[in-house]
Amino acid sequence: MSPSRRLPIRALLAAGLLALATAACAPRQAPPPAAAPPPVVDRPPADCFEALARIGAEFEKQATRPTREGCRVDEAVMLARATIALNRPTLMTCPLAHALAAFEQDVVQPAARRHFGRAVVEIVHYGSYVCRPQTGRNTRLSEHAFGRALDIGGFEIEGKLVVSVRRDWADRGAKGAFLRDVAQGACRHFNIVLTPKTDLAHANHFHVDIGPYKKCDA
Repeated sequence: MSPSRRLPIRALLAAGLLALATAACAPRQAPPPAAAPPPVVDRPPADCFEALARIGAEFEKQATRPTREGCRVDEAVMLARATIALNRPTLMTCPLAHALAAFEQDVVQPAARRHFGRAVVEIVHYGSYVCRPQTGRNTRLSEHAFGRALDIGGFEIEGKLVVSVRRDWADRGAKGAFLRDVAQGACRHFNIVLTPKTDLAHANHFHVDIGPYKKCDA
């Protein structure tokens, strides 16, 4: 082969080696970050009573007392405190108490520290178990009838600072922001969350429940 035919081949080899060297030295792009997994609604452990006791909840086991209307509370507890004290003890099912404890730790206390720099010392509620139909219905029983729902009216922060759903939901300051954060976070721990956004019947409280239906009005 003549010298005039070798030059293009050598040039091609040199160009190929240069391209390989350049590619090896070029910075590698990091792979795109993986999408965050969807939040998981808390599932109570096999022994819910033992789990509540482990986290230091204050409660008493209660007997199941079915009513003629079909109301009943299985795995019943009279709860005075999950991780935050309640303004008064209330009857509910143990899985609801377990979900409430996770909600308090994961949502309520971080929101309080973020907005006020202090912790919540008491949750003001309007009750859990009550044998009645759903609001506006005459047939289907409410989740309250099974102790699977709780109505939260407000929170007391350290230093006797009270945050009220009725008074502060529309507040443009820290109180309103705290309540809206809490309502949004509640949707990660409960199947239904109803707020003043829902209707006038919920103008003064958050309804949270672990029933079979899904709705987030935060």
